[in-house]
Amino acid sequence: MLKPGKLNISVLALLFCRILGSAQQDAKTLYEGNKQYYGGRIPESSATYAKALELNPSNRKANFNLGNALYKNAMLIKSGQLAVPSNVNMTPDSLSNLVLDQAAQNFAVVANSISNKDTLHRAWHNIGNCYLQKKDYKQAVEAYKKALRFDPTDEDSRYNLAYALKHLPKEKKGGGGSNQTQNKKDEDKKDKNKNASPKKDDMDKQQAEQILKALMNAEKKLQDKRKQNQESQNNQSDKDW
Repeated sequence: MLKPGKLNISVLALLFCRILGSAQQDAKTLYEGNKQYYGGRIPESSATYAKALELNPSNRKANFNLGNALYKNAMLIKSGQLAVPSNVNMTPDSLSNLVLDQAAQNFAVVANSISNKDTLHRAWHNIGNCYLQKKDYKQAVEAYKKALRFDPTDEDSRYNLAYALKHLPKEKKGGGGSNQTQNKKDEDKKDKNKNASPKKDDMDKQQAEQILKALMNAEKKLQDKRKQNQESQNNQSDKDW
């Protein structure tokens, strides 16, 4: 019979091995996602980063990288370089905005859980970029202001803040009393939402996974088409030569 002390050590050792194994798998998955991202396989990298988060929900690098990948997906959809999957009943703008919301949420997880100033600056700057692309200039202004608190010298954040401020909707002029009352309400609301994260959309995890898979399939078809075109050009070149 094992003594209690030895049993406790055995259990702790087993738990440590499991944690270590999970951490190694997590890092391996994150590395694979980075290879896909920098190799131009953006939708595929998004799914891999999401898998890394499943292995380790507290991996903030996975959150940040997933935010980057989702943002790039949204830009590809918006520009028409990545077609809206046939099974997703949305316009390119609607889908890209939905993906931007998901990107902003991942950046917000990082911004609300770490203390490194450089990372905080980049996270809030990226949140601002998400809102800027959605033309939600008010939210973009707030995000860029927070980014500049952590790095007041960053020219990109300063420029984007100025751009967002320039495009803020102009306030309607009204009577003095009612306008002051409305301004007071707006200020109270602003104070309440000062540290709020980007609002969550109605897309659940299953829907997000389906869209990612659909985008991956669309990307694969596009790559296959490009490959076929390249082979066709190569064959034509051989014949001409």
